[in-house]
Amino acid sequence: MAPEVTEARPPYVVVAILNPINRVALRTPLGRLIKPIALLQFAGRRTGRRFRVPVLWHPVGDGGYVFSPATWPPNFDGGALATVTHLGRARRLRGTLERDPQLVADALNELLAAGTEPSHTGLHIAPGHEVTAEDVVRVNRVLIRFEPPES
Repeated sequence: MAPEVTEARPPYVVVAILNPINRVALRTPLGRLIKPIALLQFAGRRTGRRFRVPVLWHPVGDGGYVFSPATWPPNFDGGALATVTHLGRARRLRGTLERDPQLVADALNELLAAGTEPSHTGLHIAPGHEVTAEDVVRVNRVLIRFEPPES
């Protein structure tokens, strides 16, 4: 039986072409038209190197969620500030990495129940399937929760 949740990211070559375009477009008025994607700008936790990463953005409350299998999420381990540019608006938010597969699955299911298209999560999710912790481990996803920083 085929897995109910599988990877749906575009091929590396497509990402390598689109990411530089998105890095520029998301910071211009054109960025208002690119609804599912946001630009994260943050400093590496060890090196201080500046990152600018286009991501699938899921607005939640005053912040949002990002799900990723990439190597950069540990920069948000314990919390870190980032500038999130979405729909032409830049905001400083605090991102916190969540690795617990059950909590990541719960957040995915919350978004799907609210009407998020499975394709906007970077995953193929079988119709009617509830994402499990095992699914999250198999597709190597973590969650970064973004919220307004405490004053």
